[in-house]
Amino acid sequence: MKLKAGLYIGIAMVFIVGGSLLAVKGKDAVSQAESLKQGILEAEQTTLFYQNSPGMIAEAVASMGDSVKEGEVLFKVKSAGEGDVDVLAPYDGLVDRVAVKQGDQVQAGVPLAVLQKNNYYTDLYIQESEVQKFEVNQTLDVHFPYLDQPTQVSGVVTSISSAPQFASLRMSREKGQADLSMFLVRISMDSNADLLPGMTAEVKLDEITD
Repeated sequence: MKLKAGLYIGIAMVFIVGGSLLAVKGKDAVSQAESLKQGILEAEQTTLFYQNSPGMIAEAVASMGDSVKEGEVLFKVKSAGEGDVDVLAPYDGLVDRVAVKQGDQVQAGVPLAVLQKNNYYTDLYIQESEVQKFEVNQTLDVHFPYLDQPTQVSGVVTSISSAPQFASLRMSREKGQADLSMFLVRISMDSNADLLPGMTAEVKLDEITD
């Protein structure tokens, strides 16, 4: 009888110790997850509009996929009111799409092309209790953990704004507590041959010093 009782006690102790270890590991996993903030890598794009008097596209110099430099001629236009007009690239980048062709008639407000800047960005949703770690123009490391060879690049915080449509699930009005506000932190970084829009970007909060 004593042997059985000892056996039951031993089994119970194994379950208790095992449960405690799992609980500790679970807390560690949650803590680690909370310290990692992930976002999707996006390319900054703008639409280039024609801004002069009506005319005709005399030459579409730019083609989809072209790399262009700021000030480079993208389109030549024959304008009735202004003569020959050159439409220039507003910044260094990539021609993502061309919306007109030679012979097309254009007037002010007509889209000519979509340009992609030579830098990417990612948006992170940060809790109110953590947003003090970030400030505009702050430099921090951005990780890309799912590449064959995990990559790290330098990013810069370009904006911090309120994201009132989000609230932490840890606090709710049903419990008589106010919602915990979330903030949208945008981080910009230079383009990289290994990076593509749509990749997962990751920032580790424990790497950021207050």
